[in-house]
Amino acid sequence: MMGFRRWIVCGGGLGKQNTRTWLACEGVLCLTCSLLFVTYRQYGSRESVSVPVGSLDLSADTSTVIRPVHSSILGEKYCFEVINSENTHCFGCSSAAERDRWIEDLRRAAQPNKDNIERTENSLSLWVNEAKDLPPKRRYYCEVHLDGTLFARTSSRAVGKPTNRSSMAGDGASGSSGGLGGGGGAAGGCQLFWGEFFELDNLPSISQISLHLFREEDSKKKRHSRDECSLHPLGSVNIPLADIRGRTYQEKWYPITPFKASATAGNKEVLSSQASLRIKARFQNLKVLPMEKYKEFAEYVTVRYVEMCGNLEPLLNVKEKEELAGALVHVLQSIGKAKEFLIDLGDAEVNRLGEKEALIFRENTLATKAIDEYMKLVGQKYLIDTLGDFINRLYASVENCEVDPLKCPAAELSSNQQHLRETCEDVVQKIIEIHGSFPEELNKIFSNWMELCEDKGKAEIGQRLISASLFLRFLCPAILSPSLFGLTQAYPEPNTLRTLTLTAKVIQNLANSTLFGEKEEYMLFMNEFLEQHWDGMRCFLQTVSNQDTEIPMTSFDGYVDLPLRLAVLHGLLVDIIYKKDQDTIDKLHPLPSILNQISDSLGPEAPRIIVNSHTKPSKPVYVPPRELRKYSPLQSSLQRLPVDSKGLQDRYNRTSSTRERKPVARTQSAPHRRPGHGKQALKRQISSEALPTSDHEEQEAEVNEPVITRPDTVSKAWRPPAPVPWIVNSNRESSEMKAENEQFSLLDRHAQELSELRLGIEQVTERELDMAKRLEDFIIQSQDQNAMLQNEVYELKNLLAVRDEQLASATFRLGVIEEEREEDERRLDVALAAAERMNVLEEQFAGLMKDLQQLNEAYSSSQNKTQHPEKPHINSST
Repeated sequence: MMGFRRWIVCGGGLGKQNTRTWLACEGVLCLTCSLLFVTYRQYGSRESVSVPVGSLDLSADTSTVIRPVHSSILGEKYCFEVINSENTHCFGCSSAAERDRWIEDLRRAAQPNKDNIERTENSLSLWVNEAKDLPPKRRYYCEVHLDGTLFARTSSRAVGKPTNRSSMAGDGASGSSGGLGGGGGAAGGCQLFWGEFFELDNLPSISQISLHLFREEDSKKKRHSRDECSLHPLGSVNIPLADIRGRTYQEKWYPITPFKASATAGNKEVLSSQASLRIKARFQNLKVLPMEKYKEFAEYVTVRYVEMCGNLEPLLNVKEKEELAGALVHVLQSIGKAKEFLIDLGDAEVNRLGEKEALIFRENTLATKAIDEYMKLVGQKYLIDTLGDFINRLYASVENCEVDPLKCPAAELSSNQQHLRETCEDVVQKIIEIHGSFPEELNKIFSNWMELCEDKGKAEIGQRLISASLFLRFLCPAILSPSLFGLTQAYPEPNTLRTLTLTAKVIQNLANSTLFGEKEEYMLFMNEFLEQHWDGMRCFLQTVSNQDTEIPMTSFDGYVDLPLRLAVLHGLLVDIIYKKDQDTIDKLHPLPSILNQISDSLGPEAPRIIVNSHTKPSKPVYVPPRELRKYSPLQSSLQRLPVDSKGLQDRYNRTSSTRERKPVARTQSAPHRRPGHGKQALKRQISSEALPTSDHEEQEAEVNEPVITRPDTVSKAWRPPAPVPWIVNSNRESSEMKAENEQFSLLDRHAQELSELRLGIEQVTERELDMAKRLEDFIIQSQDQNAMLQNEVYELKNLLAVRDEQLASATFRLGVIEEEREEDERRLDVALAAAERMNVLEEQFAGLMKDLQQLNEAYSSSQNKTQHPEKPHINSST
């Protein structure tokens, strides 16, 4: 039984325009009978009303669908819905890991044999980047619909603000030409930027993907006076599945088809014919086999992941490294080997870089990509607890933290510096005081890295390894791009983005124990802040890397679908390997053969890797010994049936009267029989006893195959009794003496050869001693030179470390500068478009001034004529 207390939304399904009710529910999942018992209370006023729900039978309805709900739909994170033929129930959880665990438990309750059947998993990854040529002075958002059902919604963004991320070159012409047109907001060439990512998993079979563009309602208008266009989309974009199917993202501009009803709203709402959306997407339709089909593949990955990564890394580009690292992390996390995997990769990274400690986890390697993915997987709750409230306050704040004198007025510089100090103080305290529970898995990895580095005498490198992992690869990128780490959905506004960038710079320098230099003079005032918090940061790094620490920690409680992740890893490796040359494929043996076995189960359309026949494992072949009888436990004496004791006794009594018994010599293993005792009957021979036979019988046994015949006990010919082991044969003794003599002669010969070898060795030893003396003289002569070279190498290493540190800092700053450059380019494009528009207006103004001057001249001339009219001529002759 599993219990929970969460939120539930009841309604006619997501995507319908109806009112939903928020309910607090208490439920228990019975995995035995596949029933989800739910009761909840409604909160719409100060009084709560109990509403019975009963139970949801997950196994009775085969059409039941259990899937996550995007946070943009309900306004709440970590929700999932249970859809059956009668209704839709939506539940909320406290974290993504808890939601994934609930979804998996409910699916297993509905389908207990989930891992042992073949299934198909559909997923959509979608970037809604930007739009262009939209009517200005409005706010817009997009909705993602799959087969007519709403699955996600972007945030609302305004047109014409500095959040534009694409070049406006090429749109200025349309903007200027349409400036004097009537009612022509649509031709203004306005753009807006969303930059929002949606990853929709566990999708049903779909045939159509649509994006609807909406204009946000004006909150100042009354409900009955709102435009009709606010209730219907302005336009739509349909994405063909065939265009985005596969593992590779496809990006293009899609034209927006206007909605028919928008024509009634007036010309100002009519979309331009050039209105379009820039979308980057991929749709994957993955076939997942039963778990038993992946057994050998999973064993190979578990045992030989280090060898596999070492062989594959030189063959991969940056994108493939990122995808392979993510797939390996999820597979090994499900198997329970992820921590060992990361520990081994960190140790290999230290060994590879040697003294270049400044470059640790700063390159695009499998190790850096793997630690990125693993920290996102197990550290999501810690990240939200640490930075979630800080990011939300920063998004809602209107304070300006711009401290570059070239970008802000001098009167505001002092207050902006104070705002930046307060912002950095807030985030530093949240980090070093560990407000949230630290991931236990990261603590174990960091402590093992420290132990390995201390054993190698490189404790400082261990600290840098942990600092680079936690800050350079996790916390600082999350501060710089919170939407990519699940902290928020919307892309930040320009002022907020600048504050996040400056804050990330300060935190990264604090983690590196580095002060700001002359290249960023406007940040020199923060050096005092850095020095004040260095001790706290070092204490924090020591705490999270100490295995015996007493800080609160939590372990990962989410779920990883192992068959699905193995299917993803299999498809990724096949796509990478089958394009390589044959020599490279042969070096990866036996991985290509294991991958082909899985591809055979996927069907004839699945791609396969060409494997040479000589690399295939050969089956074992039985090779018999050269002399089977010599090595067989069956001796020639065992090839006959034993003689029964009664017949042997009768024959012995008949012949004993005619022959005298000869004295025999007995061994210690057969004591002498007392005179009064009769002879005992012979026992039946068993298969484990070996009785020596005569030479004649041995020759016959070697020539002929063993023949089993009944002994002739009535024959008149007497056969002497077979010798027994404790009777000594004189002939046999002489042959043994002869063999011993031959062995002694052989030993003498070997001793002579050994003495000759010893003499040769003594001569070689003398030469070796001479060579050793010469070598010792050479070593003594080269030691001084070696010492001088070591000193030079040490100085060069120190210089190289300083240069590497400067390079790393410059690389980080270059990324920030690149973003600032892009921002400046966007502003420059806007300024150029405005300047071009200004030129057109100036030309028009000049024309108008010219016309005005002509009008003034004409007017003045007409005035002169009216003031001084010509007098009529009078003839005086009369």
